[in-house]
Amino acid sequence: MNGLSYAIIGGGPSGLFAALFTALALREAELAGTVTVYERNRSCGRKILVTGGGQCNLTRDDSVEHMMAHYGKNGRFLSHAIHSFPPKRTMEFFEELGLPLLIRDDDKVFPASLKATEVVQILVQACLQMGVVFSNERRITGISRENSTFLLVSEHENPLRADAVAICTGGKSFPKTGSTGDGYRLAQQLGHTIVPVHPALSAVTTPSSSIGTCSGISVDPVTLMYTDKMGKRVYATGPILITHSGLSGPVVLNNSRDFATGDRIDVCWIPQTDRKKAPTRQEMENLILDACAKQGSAQLSTVVHKLGLPSKLLTYLMQEAAIDGTRKAAEVGRKTIAPLASLLVAHPFEISLEGAFGQAIVTAGGVDLTQVDPKTMQSRLVEGLFFAGEVLDIDGDTGGYNLQAAWSTGALAGTSMVAATHTRRAFTPLR
Repeated sequence: MNGLSYAIIGGGPSGLFAALFTALALREAELAGTVTVYERNRSCGRKILVTGGGQCNLTRDDSVEHMMAHYGKNGRFLSHAIHSFPPKRTMEFFEELGLPLLIRDDDKVFPASLKATEVVQILVQACLQMGVVFSNERRITGISRENSTFLLVSEHENPLRADAVAICTGGKSFPKTGSTGDGYRLAQQLGHTIVPVHPALSAVTTPSSSIGTCSGISVDPVTLMYTDKMGKRVYATGPILITHSGLSGPVVLNNSRDFATGDRIDVCWIPQTDRKKAPTRQEMENLILDACAKQGSAQLSTVVHKLGLPSKLLTYLMQEAAIDGTRKAAEVGRKTIAPLASLLVAHPFEISLEGAFGQAIVTAGGVDLTQVDPKTMQSRLVEGLFFAGEVLDIDGDTGGYNLQAAWSTGALAGTSMVAATHTRRAFTPLR
């Protein structure tokens, strides 16, 4: 096929959408062109296959405004992309491709089959029907620009040429899927700045704690408290899951973008109605002592277990507080209760993210957003260079937000690539 050549580096969710929407834009404009996806793995969509526990949480049945609140401090960058291709349009698009959807009561959207493989198959098939070329097992290791053409270097081959390029390589997390940071290196070769990357949507380990003896227990909700990088005290509520090596669950995953090895987090195990406040130790002491006064003949453990927390967790907390639960409640005073009250309202954990890239769901950090046009996803430094998906310095909460960002930025990048290469707009690089 004659016409311009478009290279999509990476065949994950953003890459497949970028390829498909580039091809759709060419067809709509009745233009000739070749769209090629360069994927380092044997097949595309490896990251899609592990999302949602293999069920693929495609998006959410939610408003754009509500979605935007779940992308951390850089969420505003996504405003144009998600407004251009919102969750409703995502759902319609997949249904148009022939994929039945399931909308759960919590607004999460899945393929009706609950099989991520069907999502990959239907996207690859749609690309093939639009004439997209797949070049699998071809890892792009270098990129440069010669006059108005990009030169792509792959292992053991002569440079490949392209008129426009979209870097959609994903981040650095879950390297088994092929996400090993290639996109950051390629972006740097063309002058882009990379915001330091670290794991996000990651569980944490608690090396100095024995909380893992309560592995499998979940508490919903708890209040998670920590001090972020700006020195602000953060209070977050949601479900927590105790693992054999530490802590997980949505409240941990959604805030892990702010964590670093050696940080301290505090967990208030007692559900609160005020998200900005946890009870004080004295308030918790008073609550327990009042209950003891009313049930003086009962064992202390019986009184404490009526707090509503899982029995095994409460037993563990009493052991950590060195409290004899067999004592009569009437015999217990404030001094005895104080250590337990402290753990209930602010259980401290020193956390570690060592090795977290191996199991983190997404990557925080990435291509500096000040160097990318949010209305087109085009580089502000290099004409004809585009970015989409997790390679950018954006990460969302768990529950379909990151895939929606991938679909929206991929669609915008693909459409914008065609528009940029077939107009005569002047390009002024950012200095």
